Amino acid sequence: MTDGPHGDGPEADAEADELTIADVLEDLAEDYGDVEARTDDAGVDYVVGARSFARLAGTTAHFRLRPEIVAAALRTPAAVASPLGPEWVAFHPAPLDQYALDRVQSWFELGHRLAAEGPGGATERH
Repeated sequence: MTDGPHGDGPEADAEADELTIADVLEDLAEDYGDVEARTDDAGVDYVVGARSFARLAGTTAHFRLRPEIVAAALRTPAAVASPLGPEWVAFHPAPLDQYALDRVQSWFELGHRLAAEGPGGATERH
């Protein structure tokens, strides 16, 4: 079997197995010039201005989304309600397969967009 046009196949699966959720979030953050990674004892917050939209706590990623999107996200594997509040979803996939990578990327990008929109898109973390 050979790799498809989107990096599908055994080699892509092997690369995904080596990735951690921290690696993925770090790579995604580098794609945005306005994202700052702020580290504290609780983990790493990904912030636009003063608005946190993603957090890495251990091996769990948390994403701030709209409540209706969180409700839908909670129906996906490895997603649970986040202790950060009702606008957050926690995601701890095992393994970090292509489907999980797609979710991390989608939720990071949406969280970023909502945070960049301002108070109407996502609110500041308390």
